[in-house]
Amino acid sequence: MIGHMIRKEFRQLKRDRRMLPIVLIAPVLQLLLLGYAANLDPQDVPLLICDLDRTPESRTLASEFFASGHFLPSGPIFAESEIAPEMEKRGAQAILVIPAGFGWDSVSGIPPIVPYIADGSDSTTASIAMSYAGRIVSLHLSESAQSTPLSSGIEARTRILFNPELKSRDFMVPGILGLLLMVMTLILTSLAVVKEKEIGTMEQLIVTPLSTRDILMGKLLPFALIGVVDVFLVIGASRLIFGLDIAGSVLSLLLFSLIFLLTTLGLGLLVSTFSHTQQQAMMSSVFFVMLPMIILSGFVFPVENMPAPIRAATVFLPLRYYFTIVRGIYLRGAGIAELWKEGLAMAVLGAGIFGLSLLRFHKRLE
Repeated sequence: MIGHMIRKEFRQLKRDRRMLPIVLIAPVLQLLLLGYAANLDPQDVPLLICDLDRTPESRTLASEFFASGHFLPSGPIFAESEIAPEMEKRGAQAILVIPAGFGWDSVSGIPPIVPYIADGSDSTTASIAMSYAGRIVSLHLSESAQSTPLSSGIEARTRILFNPELKSRDFMVPGILGLLLMVMTLILTSLAVVKEKEIGTMEQLIVTPLSTRDILMGKLLPFALIGVVDVFLVIGASRLIFGLDIAGSVLSLLLFSLIFLLTTLGLGLLVSTFSHTQQQAMMSSVFFVMLPMIILSGFVFPVENMPAPIRAATVFLPLRYYFTIVRGIYLRGAGIAELWKEGLAMAVLGAGIFGLSLLRFHKRLE
């Protein structure tokens, strides 16, 4: 019986010429758009140089800033009193002040103070560009001093693991997999069930020998298979387009993705029980499920930075755990031994959501 329902769903999908491109092409298209657009790495930040030292060492430091690819020369200034008006006049987002005596201090082992003044209107760009500036200055000073120890006698060496180039795209692209799985399976599931009500075929299903379990499994299994296909599409596209390989196991990623699909399919089914039209199902899915999950799950904004009450509420969001899992597998090479707690939390939430959906679903017309 379930096999007949599954074949019916795939035949309907094949006949719907508008739905088939959405299922196969939309995931790759969304990956491209989000992968290139969701990039927090600042590039070509307009930078003013206030060189009060005017030595070969100060000019070398300035050239290193512009050679990094993160900063764009916006012109020199020659006095600190010009900082504020020149930033407004030239549209610069930052100013590097190289103090007098910088060259002598840097080669003699005396750590100089190099002020970096940033425009905080765009706080994200300002903070990230500030970290870049600090690294450039630190590398320059360490190369200038060579074997001469600093006055403190301490040399700090920084090593970055898992994402050594600090590319935000490598952090965002794995998270896009969670967004795509949620969007595709949640919306498609809710629309598929509500569509049966709208076109009247739900009445035909009711008079068949099919049980409630058969109807549900026949509706959900095709979209679970579509979700698995989307997982492999994203894995292949992220490698071919962005050069991002999975550091961990593909099988572990697939296992956790199946658990996450349990929650999204359950949410789609739950939305369908409250909706009478496809428009209602679409609006409910977007505004009451997807947007809160995207905003509060840590896709862009760290959960740790949220207020305590909101942070406590995020423990009920399956997408939060899936983001942790997929980024751990992609970037850190983590496996089931390290991520089983997140997987267990997703499984518990999925079972609860699915159970509530089954209680709401009735093999009858309302």
